[in-house]
Amino acid sequence: MTIQAPALEMRGITKSFSGNTVLNDVNLTARAGEALALVGENGAGKSTLMKILSGVHQPDAGEILINGEPLAFARPADALAAGVAMIYQELSLAPHLTVAENIFLGREPLKVAPIGFINSRELNSRARALLDEFGFEINPRARLGRLSAADRQLVEITRAIVEAKRVIVMDEPTSSLTNQEVEELFRLIRDLKSRGLAVIYISHRLEELPEIADHLTILRDGRAVYTGRWGEITTDEMIRHMAGRELKEIFPPRNAKIGEVKLRVTRLTRAPKFENVSFEARAGEVVGIAGLAGAGRTELVEAIFGAHPAESGEIEFGAEKFTAAEPNRSVARGLSLLTEDRKRTGLCLNLPLATNITLANVRALVQGGRLQLKAETNAANSFIQKLSIRPPSPAKPVGRLSGGNQQKSLLARWLFANSQVFLLDEPTRGVDVAARSEIYREINELAEAGASIVMVSSDLPELLGMADRILVMRRGRIVAELDAKKTSQEEVLKHAALEEGSAQ
Repeated sequence: MTIQAPALEMRGITKSFSGNTVLNDVNLTARAGEALALVGENGAGKSTLMKILSGVHQPDAGEILINGEPLAFARPADALAAGVAMIYQELSLAPHLTVAENIFLGREPLKVAPIGFINSRELNSRARALLDEFGFEINPRARLGRLSAADRQLVEITRAIVEAKRVIVMDEPTSSLTNQEVEELFRLIRDLKSRGLAVIYISHRLEELPEIADHLTILRDGRAVYTGRWGEITTDEMIRHMAGRELKEIFPPRNAKIGEVKLRVTRLTRAPKFENVSFEARAGEVVGIAGLAGAGRTELVEAIFGAHPAESGEIEFGAEKFTAAEPNRSVARGLSLLTEDRKRTGLCLNLPLATNITLANVRALVQGGRLQLKAETNAANSFIQKLSIRPPSPAKPVGRLSGGNQQKSLLARWLFANSQVFLLDEPTRGVDVAARSEIYREINELAEAGASIVMVSSDLPELLGMADRILVMRRGRIVAELDAKKTSQEEVLKHAALEEGSAQ
């Protein structure tokens, strides 16, 4: 009897950057028709390992075998030719192209004559058929840059599935998706497994993994510290392997006194995104905002901050009332916005970590018309230490940090700006379980110090674990206000998804 070789083997993979070893003798095996869950803290080496698999980086040592045959991937095209496709955590799409053009980029159907012209009708037809098959309600002719983060994620998934022949890697594919879209993705993964593909699934949402995982590999500090079949160890043991320590509680307790109203929003409207939205947020309070994709959550907090001002309605912050907010005035008032997409709208990726942390309050570091660089470094170092940002190098370009450390850098920016009301849009997107706990602890400390937190999140356990109240949005309106300690995921979803009178 012939034993079939695994679809993929990575043996003894070692990689260093500037003398810093990020992968050390890592072994990984993915089998046809099965899903391998690859987990670890931010900075553990998961993305670097997958970039080696996809041909973005080349290993210093080790080898890659596809169906038992050693192969070298000098560039991403080599990996694609071998049947390896990748969904990156930070999307790799072309925003100026349409959905269909992104899906079939480099493989566009051509007209017979004249040679070289793209058959646009066929291109859009094929894209429409794929999106319909996967259950994604996206217009194939739409410009990608105009889509929501969730829809861009679905387009990236569709493109990778088209490219994959043997192995598909999914790096945080659900970070922008609603529960319903996650279920659609899991259905797709089961279908891919039935076709004989090997799936490597990277996620910080450990609660997702039982739905699809067959095997588990855990990385910590660039080493594979555990490999086995799914279910052989408990979630607590997984976290202990990931963190190298006991993580006592994901949602730390909060002892904050609810005080005066810090932010009042009255009949705020920016049609068609949201209409007649009214709510209050008090000192010491965490107000959660739930809703499906397209409900208007992100647009609401952007309007409150002034990134995309509202058309009508009123915002009251302290003793001041205004309609058209402006970001610079919002910052001066003590209002902050941690954006949904940290790379597109949050960070200056090529600038140092210290610059990104102090950006919103740089005037505090200016004397005699000059920026005091030593003061900037000292200020950044205090927040790097406070939030355990790694590596603790204020001169390092923030774009080279892991996703979790980038997110903590954004939070540090608003702490340095002395904000009093924090609008947090998906604050733990793409963040590992240990870093999430650190962010939650910082949020609690802010609330206990009298700040007001408005948290938009697609992660319902996060809202239930952190919020005092949950506002549920549907089609641009707040349709329910729930006590987070007395409600459930099912009740939140019922309000988010069902029209009035349609519940059975």
